[in-house]
Amino acid sequence: MRILVAVLSIVIGLTASGKVTLKGVVKDDKGEVIPYATITVPSRSTGTLTDSVGAFGFVLNNVTDNDSVSFSSIGYDDFTATVGRLRSMGDKLDIVLHEHPYELDEVVVIPPKVKKKTFGRTSMNGKFEIQIGSEHPEGCGVGVRCKVGKRAWITSVSMGWIQRDNCVERMPFRLNAYKKRNGVWTNVTRQPVMFTYTKEALGGDGRFVYRLPEPMMINGDTMVEFEFLEPMHGHTIYIKSNVLT
Repeated sequence: MRILVAVLSIVIGLTASGKVTLKGVVKDDKGEVIPYATITVPSRSTGTLTDSVGAFGFVLNNVTDNDSVSFSSIGYDDFTATVGRLRSMGDKLDIVLHEHPYELDEVVVIPPKVKKKTFGRTSMNGKFEIQIGSEHPEGCGVGVRCKVGKRAWITSVSMGWIQRDNCVERMPFRLNAYKKRNGVWTNVTRQPVMFTYTKEALGGDGRFVYRLPEPMMINGDTMVEFEFLEPMHGHTIYIKSNVLT
């Protein structure tokens, strides 16, 4: 009798887990799509992003109906539901994220005289380079640690880009700011800054530069991340990154 119970338990465990495909779109309260929203399954250490029009098609392997899926985006409250609940909502999901009101930060005026400083790698010389060849890098990124005094303003970011035959010719990025809280780097970005690298925008010196529409203030010990937002489709990225403040 004990053996039969043990076998039955194993069969139930196997049939309760498997491959699940979630498809749909993430929107806000007004029905506007939310591009590049983050979708994660914490218990499985996996995730993805919505695309530029808020749509997603996410294949989950070896999950159960009790596993939770979290949808999040900067400026919105998270939405979390179990796989079982999402499956019961239909073949195409409409996920709504509610705006998260933030208290306004104190207004800090940039002083007329500021000292410019560059963080990260500035030279294109030497043998050092970062090669990123993941088929799906979206949601991941490369970072530059910036240690400043009271405050600093990021006015532009740049990347030394090595354009080879198999290199991507276009990649949208999101600029994120992280600070350590309880020993863990935590995203503290208030307003997302997104920009797109294109092969045509590459300078003659092999450097791509993006000037922010408005300076982004950071203070103390901050990690500034370039987050990849789209797949590479079999291509590779060769970069040397630095942040200018």
